[in-house]
Amino acid sequence: MIHEFGGPAAMRVEEVPEPQPAAGEVLVDVHFAGLNPIDYKMRDGSSGMCRKMTLPSSLGREFAGQLVAAGPGVDLPGLGLEEGGWVFGIRDHSDARGCYAERLTIRADTVAPLPDDADVQDLTHWAGLALVGLTAMNALDRARLAPGETVLVHGGSGGVGQVLIPMALARGAGHVWATGRAQNADRIRQLGATAIPYDGVDWREAIDEATEGRGVDVVIDTHYFETFLPSLDHVADGGRIVALPTLADLTPARERGIEAAIPGIEPTRAALDRLARAFVDGSLPLEVSEVIPLDEVQRAHRQLEHGHTRGKLILDVRG
Repeated sequence: MIHEFGGPAAMRVEEVPEPQPAAGEVLVDVHFAGLNPIDYKMRDGSSGMCRKMTLPSSLGREFAGQLVAAGPGVDLPGLGLEEGGWVFGIRDHSDARGCYAERLTIRADTVAPLPDDADVQDLTHWAGLALVGLTAMNALDRARLAPGETVLVHGGSGGVGQVLIPMALARGAGHVWATGRAQNADRIRQLGATAIPYDGVDWREAIDEATEGRGVDVVIDTHYFETFLPSLDHVADGGRIVALPTLADLTPARERGIEAAIPGIEPTRAALDRLARAFVDGSLPLEVSEVIPLDEVQRAHRQLEHGHTRGKLILDVRG
């Protein structure tokens, strides 16, 4: 919980009354929660989501666990859900309540069951799937990626980046380049992209050489701050750029006539089901770099703020 906005020390573990599901909600026993950059931005007060928060509040946007009960008006069989079933989910943009909790209540239509052939012995990946998966889906939609087009992903070894690469290839991208540190280049290549180790080469020169100065059709920028403006010089005529931070300033792109967008997250049940199936069949790999116990949540947030995390960090709320 946080009682005021601030640094990692603002968070502390507390006992609170068990939540009760309202109409349209379900009650979930949480086992793991995903850790994402938006979490520390909501903690320190810099996210636009803070306007919707009521302090004291928990943090976190996604989770995996076991469904306990349904609130009034929820048709569990109609949703393919059942008491005791394993589920994963994400809070939609209108819901600022957190997920770092042993139990939570959440809208039933933002929760999905794990497929029957899912490995329920390891829920950690499921706790980190929804946010990166939905973000990547929407980013590619906003980029209007067409078959054969070329793509540059800034941050290819991060949580969203590792999902973006196979999704872009599945949509028919002609070639995907992805930046990342040299130590993560092998992972980027495993996902099917050409790695550009930005700590060893100039990514701008690499793209110019690879495209013979034309640039790429689509840039998806998970970093933004140091990469957005330079990327504008490497967008091909008619190309698009998508920046992930919700507060990104797209004005410089639009002033140059470059189509620019910020992706949102639309946690529909259909989208969650697509993510679940893609993860189970192996077409959407997701790497968990560390599982961190609840009492080390302050350390987890320091890692989030530092950046350069490979894959996903997951919080063990029972650990």
